[in-house]
Amino acid sequence: MSDDAARWWEAGVLDRERWGDLVAPALGRLVSARDRDRLPHALLLVGPAGLGRELAAVEAATLLVCGAAPAPWSDSGCAARIRDGLHPDVMAVLPRGAKQIVTIAQIRDIVESAASRPYEGERRVWIIDGVEAGRLGAAAANAFLKILEEPPEHVVFILLAANPMAVLPTILSRCQQLALPGMVAVAHSLADDAVLPELAWVASGKDGPREVVEMIRNALEAGLGGKNRQLLRLPYALPDSAPPFATVAAVAVTMAAEAEDTAAGEELSRLAADLLAVERRTRALNLNPKTQMVSSLLRWQREL
Repeated sequence: MSDDAARWWEAGVLDRERWGDLVAPALGRLVSARDRDRLPHALLLVGPAGLGRELAAVEAATLLVCGAAPAPWSDSGCAARIRDGLHPDVMAVLPRGAKQIVTIAQIRDIVESAASRPYEGERRVWIIDGVEAGRLGAAAANAFLKILEEPPEHVVFILLAANPMAVLPTILSRCQQLALPGMVAVAHSLADDAVLPELAWVASGKDGPREVVEMIRNALEAGLGGKNRQLLRLPYALPDSAPPFATVAAVAVTMAAEAEDTAAGEELSRLAADLLAVERRTRALNLNPKTQMVSSLLRWQREL
């Protein structure tokens, strides 16, 4: 399936077993605001991509649209259809193309549709995945700002961003922020709960897994130290039995959870999130995984 055809997230991104406990506190605050009739028309969910924020957005939409959803994770036909991406009152706006941006055409679709009343739910919700400058172009941002300033009463926008400081001030000022756990907190949660299925192949004892994990650790430590030679070689040195993006991401998460230096933990967790996002794009566009991983690793190392 091409990236342009994507309309919803893959099941792994919305894995409640993995991410549910992490996002539950934020959802509880949203329920409290809803029950006190203090819901904003624009909610900015701040958290790393691919590490729970998408699940939080979908569950938030369930709480806003389904009248029979008194609390997070409530079951109903309405909730099930939202979680499957099938409810007509909940739309996800996902970045498109090789540049992974939200296009002005996508924003125009929102502007043209927002005035229409909900088909069957209590509200209409648009989830926009990535509103940082560079992902939401200037023309798209200007078009979106017009409806964000005066949204219809029945409309709620759920905007997703990893860094609120990268969101245009004109958009940021019109949103209520809801922070999700940061990358290091996510890393500690994953490590503490031993929820690292990507490393299941390590336990199998095939292809010298301990040596491979040590190789990945050495490459990432070298990258943190400003050296990139081992990073360049890493994608080509992994055994075929190791899923490349997920394996390196899992090792990075484990290293982040162990890190005594908070900054290093944040950087390793940032790399893990980026690798998982690049993996999805690589599969969607049928790109070369090795070259895509090299690009991701070098981008990470340059931004340290």
